[in-house]
Amino acid sequence: MNHIMRLSSRLSDPHIREVVLGSLIGLGIKVLSAVSLFIMNMVVARTLGAAEAGLFFLGFTLVTVVAAVGRLGLDQSLVRFIAASSATHSTGVLHGVYRKSIGWVAIASIGFALLGWINTDRLVEHVFNQPGFEPVLRSFLIAIPLVALYTMHAHALQGLKQIAKSMLTLNVLVPVTLLLLLLIAPVKSADAVANYFNIACLLTLGTGLLFWIKSAPKTEKVESFSSTQLRKTCTPLWVVAMLSQVVQWAPQLMLGAWASSENVAFFAVAQRTAMLTSFVLFAVNAIAAPKFAAMHAKGDSEGLKRVAIWSVRLMLLAAVPALMLMLLAPEWLMSFFGEEFRAASTALMILALGQFVNIATGSVGYLLSMTGHERDLRNNAIISAVIGLTLGLVLIPGYGLLGATVATAVAVASQNLLGVYQVRKHLGFNTLVFWK
Repeated sequence: MNHIMRLSSRLSDPHIREVVLGSLIGLGIKVLSAVSLFIMNMVVARTLGAAEAGLFFLGFTLVTVVAAVGRLGLDQSLVRFIAASSATHSTGVLHGVYRKSIGWVAIASIGFALLGWINTDRLVEHVFNQPGFEPVLRSFLIAIPLVALYTMHAHALQGLKQIAKSMLTLNVLVPVTLLLLLLIAPVKSADAVANYFNIACLLTLGTGLLFWIKSAPKTEKVESFSSTQLRKTCTPLWVVAMLSQVVQWAPQLMLGAWASSENVAFFAVAQRTAMLTSFVLFAVNAIAAPKFAAMHAKGDSEGLKRVAIWSVRLMLLAAVPALMLMLLAPEWLMSFFGEEFRAASTALMILALGQFVNIATGSVGYLLSMTGHERDLRNNAIISAVIGLTLGLVLIPGYGLLGATVATAVAVASQNLLGVYQVRKHLGFNTLVFWK
């Protein structure tokens, strides 16, 4: 009875209530995203087979990495400044930072795509010596600006606390559209699936733009946002974004360079399945991140702590069942992708443990980026990237798939544990002590 009364008392706090309700909405959408992504990966793996699926996932990973670099660290900056501008009703500033950020990202991401197109032959010959990869890579290069821009619109909507629209744009529309295309008109080659991916990204970008137009508050005058301030904030976050991609995806790219496409497919499927344990992290962060920015802007440090600790509790409550399934029945889960994918069951267990550390530490990355500690976030990313790259270089040539999974899990865990230390240092509380 006392527990129920305490819970009721906590939910009377409007900030906690908003996080709980917003997280439940986000969780529902993220579950839809997780299910559709799992089915999409399963259909791709079963339709193409391990070799062709490996080429698809290798191209998909390259797009993910380059699009993240092309966002210039402006995605999290956009959440921060739009949330703060919305909280202070500065609609002119809100539109100013949106337009400048979108413009910068469009120029950068198109530039990276063109650079990749010019050097496709060299990349295939000297880095990814996988037979049949050239047409797949060329198809995927088209998606770089599309992915970068629809992701930016998702974060802009997140800053407005339009959680459902943000998560639909970021997590749901692409896998659902791609899955529908594969079911309506099945194809048997990785480059054909890459073309379907481009169509899905284009439709998602259009939807995200429409969501923004309908959701953003109207203004008679767009105020120019300081380029210096935007650069000062996004530059360390850009480094963080690039290094986070290194932590998450470099081992898979190393497998693409040093191992067979089958091993790439095994790793990709295991990693994407393990990342389903962190779907709750994205759901909670979708509402928590703009609240962190708004509460920090208002100087509400006690409220910031309460929201952060409650966020960890929500994450653990939702993530533990998925983790237990991956640890207790990994072969059964991997068999959905085809019998040959059972070989990735040990990789799934290791990667799931790394993702669980990511969840148990809470929203430490957003806590640092939304409160002006971007440089500490950058330093944490540098350290974890060095750890991941070193382990990858040492382990992957000799141990292949197993080496890649260990390198990834350790790097992901170290980045978030360093974040816990920095939050304790700068904000005065420990997200791991979630029971207090």
